[in-house]
Amino acid sequence: ASLQEISEGHFNTRIPVRGDNELSDIAMQVNHMAEEIEQLLEKEKQAEETKNELITNIAHDLRTPLTSILGYLDILSMRKDLPEETRQNYIRIAHDKAKHLQQMIEDLFGFTKLSYSKQTTNMQPIDIITLLAQLLDEFYPVFENNEMDYEYHPDASNFVIQGDATLLVRLFDNLINNAIKYGKEGKLLIVKTRTQKEAITVDIINFGKVIPQKDLDRVFEKFYRAESSRNSATGGTGLGLAITKHMIKALNGNIKVESELGVGSKFIIELPFNTELAKKVS
Repeated sequence: ASLQEISEGHFNTRIPVRGDNELSDIAMQVNHMAEEIEQLLEKEKQAEETKNELITNIAHDLRTPLTSILGYLDILSMRKDLPEETRQNYIRIAHDKAKHLQQMIEDLFGFTKLSYSKQTTNMQPIDIITLLAQLLDEFYPVFENNEMDYEYHPDASNFVIQGDATLLVRLFDNLINNAIKYGKEGKLLIVKTRTQKEAITVDIINFGKVIPQKDLDRVFEKFYRAESSRNSATGGTGLGLAITKHMIKALNGNIKVESELGVGSKFIIELPFNTELAKKVS
């Protein structure tokens, strides 16, 4: 009867295992198979729920700045008597909202491209120590605008790896942007390196709000965002860290995050000496 139920799709059913013989072995194997199928179906259910959540979030997040843009443009077109200062302010706000909208759309395309396109590689020697220094220098105006300072603490004068420069720049650009966006209240961003014989670890630390444990476990999930990040100032598609995780996997590296009061939120990136792109990125 149990076997019949399993064959009809009731994968939470288990066959009683009695004795220690060939039939009991078969029963255990069928139970194991049913358990694996049940887990697979649960993952598919969660994926479907995540997709539905994505559609809801994206619809909301794209509509919000678009509604604002249309509202300001309507005012500008209908109110010819607006003071020039007010007119320029409305144009600036509409422009900022349009840039926010553009960034979210680029995030969506970027994630789709990384997920479904074949990775192409342009491997070359790259000095990670120098690359990080240059990126941080380029972010100087952004730090100024957000009233933040930054510290860079490399543990070596150089560390050359074989990697894809474009992907590495995008990777660290994403992480520094994220640290500024969510850590500006802490006024400081710290970047440290730890070199090993055939790998390098980069710590990117900000001192914004502590990330709750329930969110720490999910920050790299596709389209997941902590509730505290769902506001007009920081709200995006929730794809930034998912894209980052995808790039790390493409480079055969690892990334994890820790967050603790007084210690800050630390993103830990580990890259091997040779980051030959993974043949399959899931």
